[in-house]
Amino acid sequence: MLSRAAERVYWAGRYLERAENTARIVQQYSQLLLDLPREVDVGWFELVKIFGASVQVSGSNDDDEERAILEFLLSDPNSGNSLNFCIRMARDNVRNLRDLLPQESWESVNELHQYARRKLEATPAAEDRFEVLADCIGRCQQINGIFAGTMSHESPYFFLTLGQCIERADMTSRIIDVAAAYLQQNERLVLRYGSTLWTNVLKSVSGFQMYRQYSQPAVQGTAVIDYLLNDKAFPRAVRASILHARKTCASLPNSDHLVHALDKVNHVLPSPLPDDLDGSMVSETMDTLQIRLADAHAAVVDTWFLPAD
Repeated sequence: MLSRAAERVYWAGRYLERAENTARIVQQYSQLLLDLPREVDVGWFELVKIFGASVQVSGSNDDDEERAILEFLLSDPNSGNSLNFCIRMARDNVRNLRDLLPQESWESVNELHQYARRKLEATPAAEDRFEVLADCIGRCQQINGIFAGTMSHESPYFFLTLGQCIERADMTSRIIDVAAAYLQQNERLVLRYGSTLWTNVLKSVSGFQMYRQYSQPAVQGTAVIDYLLNDKAFPRAVRASILHARKTCASLPNSDHLVHALDKVNHVLPSPLPDDLDGSMVSETMDTLQIRLADAHAAVVDTWFLPAD
């Protein structure tokens, strides 16, 4: 398999995963703001922090803040974090891989791109936003289902899966980081609305039902963090994503460098969580985790995408 083809497959997986997660996060954050009373000081700028784009978007209290942030995250064609951009990049990569990927996947990605371009050309109004984002999530899941069900589990599929797993772990860590830091800064939120906030955190990764079914009925901050970091059975938990990536790369040649990098990611995850866990400790752990995930990405690039010395 040519290195440039492997790189395109890897990035197709990353961009599709990023698109789905972006739609999930914006959808649930919009719902969170509807659930919380106006007296609670939770603004749209917290959403920008999840994507690490605080420098690119300046926070304000203007009436235009919601529109500007949603445009940046949904429709901006030049923002690497926007849903529109991620879908377009996924389409470009899949279009150049039509000889390696199932024909149905190209057709579905192209349909998603046409849909997103039409619906996201202008930032969707509040009454349309949930429907548009739900459609984008469903279409991304359909494409992933096509890959999983009709694609031979050989090298192209393994690179696709690596991209999905690394991106998924990174996005989950960002959700935990911002939620934990915000709650830590506002004790009144913890006392009165902590359950609502953490329920929306779980729902942003479609983890609420699985958490209640297999973990515990009470939605409590430390338990939610532990679940999203360390659960091995929930596919969107960080540890489950890393274990899946490690199992996948074992099927690829010369994977020792990446296996070592993924093991270092696992070592960052605290299990069990310490009793004195606080917001600053969570933030520090997530920063280290994101650095280790960046190192894992660099290991993929160095091993398979760059020319050999």
